[in-house]
Amino acid sequence: MVNHLSKGIPILLVSVMFYSILYGLVGRVVSGNFKAVVDWAQIHTGVLSMLILLLSLATWAGVVYYLHKKEWMQVLYESKIYRGFTSLIMSVYVGGVSAFLFIAYHLGIDQMGTTTEWFQQYPDRFLFTAFLLSLITFAFILLIGEAYIASTLSLLVFYLVALANYYKKEFRNEPLFPYDFVQIGQLPEVLPMISGAFSLPIILVLLSSLILASVVWWKIPKIKLGWKSRLVLVLPVFYLVFSFFNYEGRFTASYYQDYASIMPWNQQNNYYYNGPVIGMISNLKFDVVEKPDSYSERAVEASMVQADEVSEERQTEDTEIKPNIIFFMNETFWDPTNLDVQFSEDPLPNIRSLMKDNPSGHLFSPSFGGETANVEFEALTGFSMTYINPGGNPFNNLLSNKSYPSFVSFLNEQGYFTEAIHPNGGNLYRRDNVYPNLGFNSSKFIEDMTYTAKDNKQFVSDESVAKELLDTIENEEDPSFIHAVTIANHLPYDADKYEGGSSISVQGEGLSEESKTRLEIYAEGIKRSDQTFQWLYERIQALDEPTVIVFFGDHLPSIGANLQAYKETGYGDEQDQQTNPKFYQTPLLFLSNYEADINEDVGVMSPIYLPSFLSNELGLQTHPFYDFMQDMRAEIPAFRNQIFLESNKDTVNTEEELSPSAQEYLEDYHHFQYDVLTGNQHVIDQLYQIE
Repeated sequence: MVNHLSKGIPILLVSVMFYSILYGLVGRVVSGNFKAVVDWAQIHTGVLSMLILLLSLATWAGVVYYLHKKEWMQVLYESKIYRGFTSLIMSVYVGGVSAFLFIAYHLGIDQMGTTTEWFQQYPDRFLFTAFLLSLITFAFILLIGEAYIASTLSLLVFYLVALANYYKKEFRNEPLFPYDFVQIGQLPEVLPMISGAFSLPIILVLLSSLILASVVWWKIPKIKLGWKSRLVLVLPVFYLVFSFFNYEGRFTASYYQDYASIMPWNQQNNYYYNGPVIGMISNLKFDVVEKPDSYSERAVEASMVQADEVSEERQTEDTEIKPNIIFFMNETFWDPTNLDVQFSEDPLPNIRSLMKDNPSGHLFSPSFGGETANVEFEALTGFSMTYINPGGNPFNNLLSNKSYPSFVSFLNEQGYFTEAIHPNGGNLYRRDNVYPNLGFNSSKFIEDMTYTAKDNKQFVSDESVAKELLDTIENEEDPSFIHAVTIANHLPYDADKYEGGSSISVQGEGLSEESKTRLEIYAEGIKRSDQTFQWLYERIQALDEPTVIVFFGDHLPSIGANLQAYKETGYGDEQDQQTNPKFYQTPLLFLSNYEADINEDVGVMSPIYLPSFLSNELGLQTHPFYDFMQDMRAEIPAFRNQIFLESNKDTVNTEEELSPSAQEYLEDYHHFQYDVLTGNQHVIDQLYQIE
């Protein structure tokens, strides 16, 4: 009888579905209001669930007993229709449960009231999400050929994706994008950096569930589909999956029009109102770079005419002094005293003093809380993340595949030796491919470095990176450009990151113990970076070779989930993080050991302007693109998605609010970025030609 019950599991699933639908129909008739049906179920979840379960178990046992007595159970189990029906039922269950998990985790697993309200307001979008996930599950069943194992694996994958979206939203205040999956092969290097984010209970539940599911699957009778059935169904089902994933211009587009509201201009709202599954699908783009509506050969050539005119006005003679140039890009370096809390000492006294006496300002980062490579992309290519499709990662998706012009290749033409240093594995963001493609003569990762000492539990110290770059400068006869990316200040900011804890204490009204600890550990890291940079500055001053060093932080830190520390200190919430420029400004400092005559009024600057600004200030002979960038910076010195800083220091949230001249510059710039990176490269030779 037990064997027959196992073979009749689909009957149990149908029974649960039947009584659930019956409750909904009866409740709707009695109350006349779907919202009231959901509210009652929410309040009486335990009672309702137990009642449905008991009725379903009784029905299941009764039906199986009847079939057993009639000796029909085995016949039913072996029939193709029953196995196909079971596969469909399993797909529907996995789709429904997974859709619920996606929505619940996205809105906050601890805020079920919000999730319930969402279901009540957007039932059509929930059902559409469940349908899409069911379709994927059914396709997976056809691929594997066994319903139970394929369904379990599908549920596990969906749960892990929902969990990844949850953690990314918590720590970065942005959802999971399709392009994020490109980094799946880099998990061994990513996980140590975010290990503190995962709770032990979740890990144990996942492992226990896997073990239990494996044991159950091993014991119960399998539901296998014949190869003929799979062959007949696989093509139409996979075509449907493809059509719903790539819906633009297809018959499936009408479903998104009827059951979704795609908002690509605001991804926070896009994911909230549609749910994360539809949000992710809406961002499945084959082009990494957003294509300008006005892009054409004629349009980009017209933009080139504008750039040539600017370049002719900026004609300069090449300088006789070609100094060493160092980009010292410090992981998560920011001034935590911007928060309304009290520190027992200033974490960055040296850099603060140097910024007062030397050209300095603020870098306007395209990122918050992570994605260092996107800042590198802007600083090395002069192109903006603003025109990269949501979730796109230029290092992984573009620069790792072929060579592109960059500040590196520009300096190579000027006779520089170029080297990139990053004290981690080269596989992360595929830097081992990207750096050569940008033109670096040498790339050093942790396995290539002479100095790899750590001053914390996990990462190579800033001092080790500083020693490494000094060796290169001293050993190379040609002037050197060194792009050094540190990692010591990377999260997590756990209490045991530094031996002996932090030497800085933090006090603040309304500050939780968790945030207090994280801020103290973060401040300790900033203090060590500050001391290291002072040491490096003194070493640079003692060099015989003219040298310029550009110091900047790549982005602000993620201090706790859901902007916890920022909220507790009154710095801002999720909305502020999307639209307020203070969430993207990090220290920017230019130092030299000779009279470099760099403009001291740097202000706020996007990383895209670093190559053109530095080339201009150092008197290097430039090409039309850098000349164009210098003019554009005068109109719009800093920008990213939803935040545009104008020359008069006003901030607007859309391009349409900018001055007409600023909009023209951005249109030309967008033409150049698309044309060079993914377009037909109509003007690439002219754009980068040095007269």
